[in-house]
Amino acid sequence: MFQFKHKILISSVGVLALAVLLAPVCFAGVNAAPHLGMGSGARSLGLGGAFTAVADDATSTIWNPAGLPAVDDLTITLSSARLSMDRKHSFIGLIKKVGANGGLGVAVVNAGLDDIPARNANDQPGGSFNYNSNAYSLSYGHDLGAVSLGASARMYMDSFGDHSSASGFAGADIGLLGHNKASTFSYGIAARNLGSAIGEDNQVPVKIAGGLAYRVLHKNVATFSVDVEHEVIDLPESPTSLRLGTEYLIGNTFAIRGGTKLNSDRTQFFAGFGVNVGGLQLDYALKAADSAVNNIDDTSTHFFSISYSY
Repeated sequence: MFQFKHKILISSVGVLALAVLLAPVCFAGVNAAPHLGMGSGARSLGLGGAFTAVADDATSTIWNPAGLPAVDDLTITLSSARLSMDRKHSFIGLIKKVGANGGLGVAVVNAGLDDIPARNANDQPGGSFNYNSNAYSLSYGHDLGAVSLGASARMYMDSFGDHSSASGFAGADIGLLGHNKASTFSYGIAARNLGSAIGEDNQVPVKIAGGLAYRVLHKNVATFSVDVEHEVIDLPESPTSLRLGTEYLIGNTFAIRGGTKLNSDRTQFFAGFGVNVGGLQLDYALKAADSAVNNIDDTSTHFFSISYSY
């Protein structure tokens, strides 16, 4: 049994290494779904998105599917955000334990904009239409003891009112999550959006992320996490970013969070809190207005999540 698990671990690390090596030749010309890259969940975003090595709730389907075995037996999470220019962004995820070591997850990420002004064939104003984009994912994670492995597959569908629509494969995610015996230290690796095929020149950019997390276990729990993330896309802005996050959990009931995401062009600050009572958890996060060379998102963003586990 040990040799079998060892072979699985070596093979999985090899797959992740191959993804890292091949990703640079898979540049996305146009980002077909930029909203998929912003992440989901008020808790994880309150940590600045430094979640690859934490990944222990329903948003693991977005950040690192290897975290699914750590989620409670049955968990449902709803999350929403109102972005600048009246854009909307929401997430729903459902996680179910499979046997003693597995976790199965389904999730939907929705983004859209309502009441977009339309123009007729004569280029005159004529009514309005709505834009909606949905990404549907199926994820599975398995705990092998000291490490967990996970994978996701994602389909993409969008529509511009009655004018046009598009669909395709939005990519696959693979991930690894490991920890020491005391579970005070964890590490994670995730490759996201591998092999997307929405259109000839419209792919979802591949993202490679690696993270570390350390937990100070006393009466309360303090978690410190760091991620390095590289996006494989041909844009003037730096594709590599550093994410830092911290969470202080008081009596498994109240949590205070803070985080940042930064690269050479942009700095983002996050803060948030959470309350958990009887398996019902409410989370809130705030992203302050960006500090960027080319700043188009100059307003604060509010994220809300509600989860229930039993």
